[in-house]
Amino acid sequence: MNDYACLARRFPAVGIEGVLGVPVTSESEIDEYLEALPVPTDEAKVKFVRLTVIPEKSQGHLKPNDVVVKYDGLSERFLDILRPVETAYYNTGYQSGDIDWELAEEARSQSFETGKWSITKDANQIAVSDPDGRLAVLRGSKGTSRTLFRYAYAVYLDNHRDQERITADPYKQYKNTPSDKPRWAWSTFKFLHFWIFKHGPVVGKGKWHNFKKTIRKHHAAIQKVPTPELGTYLRLHTRRTHPNTQEFWKRCRIQYLEDPESIPRPLSFVASKDQVRWVRVTVDEIDDLFLCADWEEWSELDDPFHFSTFKNKNMAKWN
Repeated sequence: MNDYACLARRFPAVGIEGVLGVPVTSESEIDEYLEALPVPTDEAKVKFVRLTVIPEKSQGHLKPNDVVVKYDGLSERFLDILRPVETAYYNTGYQSGDIDWELAEEARSQSFETGKWSITKDANQIAVSDPDGRLAVLRGSKGTSRTLFRYAYAVYLDNHRDQERITADPYKQYKNTPSDKPRWAWSTFKFLHFWIFKHGPVVGKGKWHNFKKTIRKHHAAIQKVPTPELGTYLRLHTRRTHPNTQEFWKRCRIQYLEDPESIPRPLSFVASKDQVRWVRVTVDEIDDLFLCADWEEWSELDDPFHFSTFKNKNMAKWN
């Protein structure tokens, strides 16, 4: 497990306007950074500068506390960066063995290279990294990676059969559109990442049953979200009067009164009103809404909300 990721050739040697940093002088920090370098280097031949101020235009590829690596005697147009990274993991301990950190770190490396979510896995292990390199690792018994939830294979695509199952055949009828399966799977993998970090950085024993139940609850709920027909918008309809969902909406109201930004925007909007017919949401807000599947108040019998599509532009007006 790495504490730092080395990002090659990320910082211009001439500097960036508005980016400020301070030289690292602490011996203990220098030793820590030297150990994190991919190639052993003599302390006398390298200098480290910790970035402290990042202007908005550079925040897409630089972060505060990034450490710029300057090698003496080398003339380079771009310099390497050491970035502190976060890791959380859950080893169930049941016929799971040790975490394969080399395999897990591949997911983090892929995320840094592509700027996207990445996954690596084997029969026992799933590693999920977000675009910022925050790595969540699940290690279980053999078969965990494929059996954790129904459509996990739609992201793995291990074989020809997996590819066929997400490709529509014009001569077949489907209950679930095959091309939607990767979207559902990615949403649940992101939820897995959220859950492990929420209960980590090292998830304790005795949570496996609840974890599986929550993951599958999320996966079942996300499959009910339709594909937008107009732009990227959907309508969220509440079920505030249903007996099985009232506790969920009570919690939303309490959290809204304490801090309106502590819950996703659409839920905050509903909690601020006595009556709401529907709320317009974008597809980018869907994953955040379904993080609430981790709440105890989200009933297994009824989802607290459901969605419909817009059929025309007049329908897209606010409620």
